[in-house]
Amino acid sequence: RIFLHKHILAFVIMKRTTATSLCFASAWLFGWQIVATQAFCPTLSQGALPTRLAAQPQDDDTWLEESDNSNSNSIEDLKRRNLFINVAAGGLLAATGVASWELYKMEVYTPPGFVRLPVTQFIAALGDPQANSGTSGAQDWGLWRADPGPRGVFLPKYESDLQRHNNVAPLGWKFNPQDWWIEEHGIIMETPDFPVPPGRYLVTGGREVTTGLTIRRDGSWKLDDESATLYDVTHLPCRSARYTPLDDSVTPRNANFADFPVRPGARMPAIPGTQQQDYAVLFLIGKEAPRGP
Repeated sequence: RIFLHKHILAFVIMKRTTATSLCFASAWLFGWQIVATQAFCPTLSQGALPTRLAAQPQDDDTWLEESDNSNSNSIEDLKRRNLFINVAAGGLLAATGVASWELYKMEVYTPPGFVRLPVTQFIAALGDPQANSGTSGAQDWGLWRADPGPRGVFLPKYESDLQRHNNVAPLGWKFNPQDWWIEEHGIIMETPDFPVPPGRYLVTGGREVTTGLTIRRDGSWKLDDESATLYDVTHLPCRSARYTPLDDSVTPRNANFADFPVRPGARMPAIPGTQQQDYAVLFLIGKEAPRGP
């Protein structure tokens, strides 16, 4: 258990959480141990422990024993309890290891030739999810230099926060009634900048793969990791779609807010009267390092 607690402590520190989170992690583990004892060891939890080695002080040959049936039940309960805790501990350690590796790849790992950006940016990409490269298409990729979600407007507030303010959002970006973007929680987003400038970028989907991405002037693109695909560097929980109204009467009011949120990896909801294009979202976490003189 000490070994398990050390791993949880290391994981929480890597996540850069507060002291409150540390207390919560330890309390969570101990809580599960208590639950395991109550659920799987009712005999032990009620204080019925074996007393075979308790002797009468005046008679070394006299031993206090519970019934054989009670001792047998206690031993079986103890075995079940230990099995439960060992299985739970093993599963938690495995999950902790995977999460720690993903966190390292996302927040620490930087291949040679790249420098980390101070703030994550976001690429809206099109292409075959199973492709490692493309001879064209990147000219149609967009770039959000700031997280567009917190800067957006929820669909139910379209009229009050956008339409009544000459299509200017509370945070100052301009809404285009002929070309609008919505993310997975039903938030209207600002339009990304097009195209993504040619260059070398460090991208990830927040999972196992973090790799370089080259975008050329002709719109071709390629991932450095030959085994990686566009899907591997797509952040699945982030969903985004571009909606083009078929006539001027169609607005975000045509959307059904009950269709949101969208589950990771799923298509964005269709909105009547619009042409829809879903985009993959890539985390842009680094750029090519400046070359020396």
